Amino acid sequence: MKNSAERGKNGALTLVELMVSVSVGALILAAVASSMVALQTLFVATDQYYMATSDQTRVLDFIALDLRRATSGTVSNQAQTLTLTLPDYIDYTQNPPVPRSPTLSATGVVIYGASGSQPTVSYTVTGTAPNQTIQRVFTDLDGSVVTTTLTTAAANYQMSFFTPTNPGSVTPFSLGGIGQPNSLTALITFAPRFNRLNLASSRQAATASMTMSMRNHQ
Repeated sequence: MKNSAERGKNGALTLVELMVSVSVGALILAAVASSMVALQTLFVATDQYYMATSDQTRVLDFIALDLRRATSGTVSNQAQTLTLTLPDYIDYTQNPPVPRSPTLSATGVVIYGASGSQPTVSYTVTGTAPNQTIQRVFTDLDGSVVTTTLTTAAANYQMSFFTPTNPGSVTPFSLGGIGQPNSLTALITFAPRFNRLNLASSRQAATASMTMSMRNHQ
């Protein structure tokens, strides 16, 4: 009774009680820290996922814009590359500049200006997974090159192209000539960076595609 009364009077803890209190507090702090890390990881994963989906839409919009005005193109699915030849509508060597008249090549490709001397634009996946980006490279008549990175989030991207009548084919093909397709389906996928089970099917849920047609086609 004396010890109990003295302890209550002084308000002190025994060594055992202190050790138990410290242990419980450490467990609570560890649980809080673990929860904060998990929440931060979830926030980063969600942010990067939606950034990558926005990047998919941006890339498809750029491809559609260039394909609609392209006169020809080539596809290499193994290299994940689309190359388009753009029309040289205006003759800037004249004063004032004048519109060019289109001609038709022997292969059925519409040409503005000199054959073999046309602006080109290519789309390709660059970098090493999972830190890849998709770039647009424009090469002008004078050889100057402008490279634009269309993706703001680095991810494990895959980009493929096929004709609507032959979906899933990885065979290289050309666009715009006689007997060649004048439409294209572009498909872009990425693997979510935070994939708990690391399932291959997670890429299928992160797929965006668009079918588009060439206007400069006979």
